[in-house]
Formats: sequence, C-alpha cells, structure tokens
Amino acid sequence: MKRIVMGTVFTIAGIAHFLKPGKFARITPGFIPFKTFIAYFTGVLELVFGVLLLAGKIKNWQLSGMQKFLWAVFPANIYMYTHQEKLGLDHLPKWALLGRLPLQNLMTRMLEDLKR
Repeated sequence: MKRIVMGTVFTIAGIAHFLKPGKFARITPGFIPFKTFIAYFTGVLELVFGVLLLAGKIKNWQLSGMQKFLWAVFPANIYMYTHQEKLGLDHLPKWALLGRLPLQNLMTRMLEDLKR
C-alpha cells in the first residue's frame, strides 16, 4: 500500500511540474540558478520515481535515491514557508505551509519501509 501511495504522490507531483512549471520555478530558492530547467528536471525525476513505484520494479538503491531527492528539494518547502507573500501564496494558511515540512521526513520513512 505504501508503494502505491508513494508512487501516486510522485506521479501526480511530476505531472504538475509540466502543467505549471512557472509555479515550481518560483518556489526554487533564489540562490539556485536555472529555475525553469530545475522545475522540469525535478518533474522528470518524480515521474520516473512514480512509475517505478507503481510498477513495483524498484531496487533499494533507487529507493535511497528517492530519499536523497526528497531532502534535496526540502529547501523549496522551507522557501515557500518563509517567503509566502513574495511567492503569492497569501491564500494558503501559514500552518499548511509549515505542515508540509514534516511530510519530507514521513515520505522518507515510507520509502525506507519499502526497502527489502
């Protein structure tokens, strides 16, 4: 069940990167260059991760890579929380953006549980 949930989350997130690349480029912290490229690149990775998980064709080293990926994109979640107004996210409650932060750890642990 965890594999299906994680596969679905990654797949939906990956597709969203292609539907709204500007949104994902905007939440990339300022010190990172090539924001639009990063938005598409992370979208491709998330799609690949999602397909691998949904297909059940996943190896431990791939799961470890997914965990590292989650920590690599964590600064974007912090940036969203700390720059809410600048990013035009005023419509979202501050608690919702803060609540996203522990999700990285939860997702990392779910991937750890899938390792054989």
